[in-house]
Amino acid sequence: MAAGMGTRFGKYTELIPKGFVEYKGKAMVIRSIETLIDCGIERIIIGTGYHKEQYEALTAKYPQIECVFSPRYAETNSMYTLWNCREAIGNEDFLLLESDLVFERRAISDLIDSSFESAMLITPVTKFQDQYYVQMDAECQLINCSTDETQIQPSGELVGIHKLSNRFFRHVVNEYAKVVEDKPKLGYEFQLLLTSQKGVSGELAEDAIMNVLKLDELEWYEIDDEADLKFAESHLKRI
Repeated sequence: MAAGMGTRFGKYTELIPKGFVEYKGKAMVIRSIETLIDCGIERIIIGTGYHKEQYEALTAKYPQIECVFSPRYAETNSMYTLWNCREAIGNEDFLLLESDLVFERRAISDLIDSSFESAMLITPVTKFQDQYYVQMDAECQLINCSTDETQIQPSGELVGIHKLSNRFFRHVVNEYAKVVEDKPKLGYEFQLLLTSQKGVSGELAEDAIMNVLKLDELEWYEIDDEADLKFAESHLKRI
C-alpha cells in the first residue's frame, strides 16, 4: 500500500513518496521488498499514487514487482488503493503491508507460518503517537479496533502487516463495493473490521472472519513523520 502523499513528512516527501524515506540508510520500501523476497514471496503488487514513477522504476531491479496506479490517490484512502488492486490480486492469498514500516523478518515469517487463514498482526503497544488499538476475543478473532484505547479493551497495537486469504478478501471487496462511492476515504483497517464483525455475527460466512496474531517483543515501527524517524533510528536495535 503506497499511494499516499506522506504530507506529515514535510520536505522529506516533496520529491519522493513516503516509502522511499530512508531508515538507517535504506528506503523503507526497499527493506520490505527484500524481506518479502527473503521469506519466499515471488510476486509483489505495489498500489501506487503519489510519485508512482519511483515505484515503477523498482521493477528493473526486482522482477517480482508489478505496480497498480490509483489515479484518485489524492482524494481517496488506503481501502480504495486496495480495492484498485483487486484485479491484479486475482484469486491468490496474499500479505498486505503498508509502505512506511520497518520490522523484523519474523513479522513476515511468523505470519506466513501461522495456522490462521487470515490474520491481523499486533504487538503490545510500542508507538508513542497515532496508535491503532485492536481487540480480539478468546479465540483470537478480531472483534474491534479504535484509535482511542478507552473505547475498547485493547489486546495490542496494529502493526500494519496482514495475511489475507482470497476467500476473506472476496468478502472485503464485495462489502466495500456497496459503499465505495460514498466512502472513498475509508481506511482499509475499518473495512477489514466491518467484514470480520459480520463474519463473527453470522451475517457472512465463517471464512469472512479475521483472526489476530500477537507477537511479543517484535521490533517494528510505523514511520509517519520526522519525529517517528528519529525515534525509530535511536530506539530500534535489531533492525
